[in-house]
Amino acid sequence: MTRFISRIGILIACALVLTGCSVSGETSGEQPDRPAPAGAGWESEIADAVRRATTDFERNALADGRISDAEFAEMENGFVACLSDRNVAFGGFGPAGGYGFTPGPGTTTAEANGIADECSASSGLDTVGSLYFAMQRNPQNLDEAFITAACLVKKKVVPQTYSASDYARDTPTRAYPFTDNARGEKAMEECDTDPLGLLEGQKR
Repeated sequence: MTRFISRIGILIACALVLTGCSVSGETSGEQPDRPAPAGAGWESEIADAVRRATTDFERNALADGRISDAEFAEMENGFVACLSDRNVAFGGFGPAGGYGFTPGPGTTTAEANGIADECSASSGLDTVGSLYFAMQRNPQNLDEAFITAACLVKKKVVPQTYSASDYARDTPTRAYPFTDNARGEKAMEECDTDPLGLLEGQKR
C-alpha cells in the first residue's frame, strides 16, 4: 500500500476556490533576491504544528522553525519501529513524502491503515515529518497556484500564457487545457509532487 503525507500549509485547497490565493505574504510567486532564513514563509504552519504536537520530541524539533535531517531521522526511526511493533512492514519514504507499508500475516489492510494513522500521530510524522517534506518541496512556501501553473507551462502541456488564476479556475473540475491529455496528466502529477523541480533524483 502507498500513502501520501498531507502537506501542512501546502494549500492546494487554495486552488479549489475561484480566486487566486497567496501564501504567507507572497503575491507574485517570485523568488526573493536573497536566500530566506530557514523556515521563512512557514511560520503559520510551524505554529499550527506546535499547537498540535503531543510530545516533547515534536515541540523540540519545531522550536527553531526548521526540521534538520537528524530530527527527521529520529522521527522516521520512531515511525518504523511503531509499525514494526504492530506487525506492519515499512516500505520507505519517497522524495515527496509518500510511503509504502505492508501488513504482516494476520493483519488486515484495514488494521494496517489504522496502525499507520496511529503511528503517524505518535511518531511525529503528522507534524515534523510532513513539514520536513513540505519545506523541501517548496522552501519559501510560495503560492501553490503560481508555481504549479508555471511548472505546467515549463513542461509545455498548457499554453505559455497559462496563469495562477487559470489554474485556480480549472482545478475544481480538473478541466485543464492540456495540449495532449496523456502528457498533461503525467505533467500534472509531476508538478503537484515537485513544482519547483527541487526533488529530482532525491531518494530517502
